[in-house]
Amino acid sequence: MDERLSDALNHALSPDYVGGSSYIGEKGSLALAAVWGCVRILSTSIGILPLHLYRRSADGRKLENGHPAALLTQEPNEYWSRFDLMSWLMVNALIRGNGYARIIRDRRTFRPVSLQYLESDNVTPELVNGKLYYRIGSTGEVLESYEVLHIKGLGTDPVIGLSPIAVHRLNLSLTYKAQEYGERFFSKGGNTSSVFEHPGELKKDAYERLKADLDARMAGSNNSHKPLLLEGGLKYQRVNIPLEDAQFIQTRKYQTTEIASIYGVPPHMLGNLDKATYNNTELQGIEYVTYSLMPWLRKIELEFGRKLLFEEEKADLYFAFNVNGLMRGDAKSRSEFYKNMTLIGAMNANEVRELEEMPAYDGGEKYFVQLNMQPADAAAQNTEKDGKEDN
Repeated sequence: MDERLSDALNHALSPDYVGGSSYIGEKGSLALAAVWGCVRILSTSIGILPLHLYRRSADGRKLENGHPAALLTQEPNEYWSRFDLMSWLMVNALIRGNGYARIIRDRRTFRPVSLQYLESDNVTPELVNGKLYYRIGSTGEVLESYEVLHIKGLGTDPVIGLSPIAVHRLNLSLTYKAQEYGERFFSKGGNTSSVFEHPGELKKDAYERLKADLDARMAGSNNSHKPLLLEGGLKYQRVNIPLEDAQFIQTRKYQTTEIASIYGVPPHMLGNLDKATYNNTELQGIEYVTYSLMPWLRKIELEFGRKLLFEEEKADLYFAFNVNGLMRGDAKSRSEFYKNMTLIGAMNANEVRELEEMPAYDGGEKYFVQLNMQPADAAAQNTEKDGKEDN
């Protein structure tokens, strides 16, 4: 995992369940591999995507890299990069349902100059007389809406998202129980139980000695499959249910798929390749961008535009992620797409090279169309003209 994400995850990760307990909380849920995988995949995917500020114009759109808001999103503060900011917001939104960052503004210009982290557990949104406030629990401070970036997950409340962990706690508890069962299963050498049959009755001392000897020789994975020396007609019989018969592996796979569906992550990205093929894996990757990432990206774009731009700028400026890198597909598909777009004059060579992260060249800004193509109305006129000449 990318080291830049570790700090954000460490903030969110601390055990909130104890051995023998099936209670799963927001923090402890990251101990489940499937939850960790979903949070890692979504947060890092958004963290690596370029976020740009654009200006609408008659010629299309133009980058506004020098704008204070654009600079702020690239370096939010002295200890965060853009990747850290996005990861922090997403980890908290995916685990707790809400990701927050405080906006520090210049008192003179009112421009945002810094974005500081806010613990989700320490922030309470409150809607008072139609106006949104954020109460900081540790200090009692109340912030207005324009002072907080808020990335809200799915929820039934207009101002706060629901924690996926809290909503699906029973489902996750089943996963944790299966995980506990597997740990106990293998720690005992893969045996659920065994029977030692003796033709008579063992005395107390002999029973205790035999029990201690068996525990010492059989407990733990390092001692599994070791031969036993049985005395006095003692017979060993194994009665455990085979792992496949108990459907332990199937249960684990099913729970991984269930957790993947909660977060909208394709199962193959979590290592479940049962139904994965080359063709559907590529399609699922595109669907992941379209249906899993895009809703979060849109939320971030709109929230950044609402909170980091002045009112008079919002008509012309907007934030947008560049997802072309994730949507490119294989080389053959990209080549066919670029060819079709350049043949109809929709793209020029430099635009294609930009998408492929190649430098532009002189003359590459020209658009071309095929010579055998003409407007439909011109074709109709030529047909009519040819008919008259034949007469």
